[in-house]
Amino acid sequence: SGVNLNVFKFSKIPTNKPIVLFPARLLSSKGIYEFIEAAKNLKSSARFVIVGKHDLEARKCINLNKLKTIESKGIIEYWGESNDMPKIFQMSSIVVLPSYREGMPKSLLEAAASGRAIVTTDVPGCRDAITDGKTGILVQSQNSFELTNGIKKLLENPELLDNMGKEGRKLAEKKFDIINVVKKHLEIYKNLLST
Repeated sequence: SGVNLNVFKFSKIPTNKPIVLFPARLLSSKGIYEFIEAAKNLKSSARFVIVGKHDLEARKCINLNKLKTIESKGIIEYWGESNDMPKIFQMSSIVVLPSYREGMPKSLLEAAASGRAIVTTDVPGCRDAITDGKTGILVQSQNSFELTNGIKKLLENPELLDNMGKEGRKLAEKKFDIINVVKKHLEIYKNLLST
């Protein structure tokens, strides 16, 4: 899994009210309920934005009416799906994916490439997309209290937030550049074919 560094470019964190972004399908297994719980606790400090597909075919998808009710209370903003995630990441300050399980989450690689600090769960895939304490913060899965504290720590420390974003971009350049990832895959295939 890799990211196009020419599409997902580093940008400075906006200076307006911080946007805490949840970029995923609206599934309980992606941690949407924990995200909403964190938003309830921190809504005075930031805007909590959800961008992702309402996947009607998935059993664990949040009910859209329930989501709209939560939105009407000013807890979160649901922006729907987006075909312009580079722009969405540039608008955000922190990217949050409190998933219960993942492969290699592309959204976290894109967030790192965009220079955004990440709060995610200590599960395979998510933990592999960041360097804990350097490019983001790992929290326990299915734990809204830890998630809230991780987000709060970044909101209260602009310098840490900025440094993690810069380190995230460096990590993306070093490990997740799509050009290098494709090159490695081609080398593997070549070696397999020659044996």
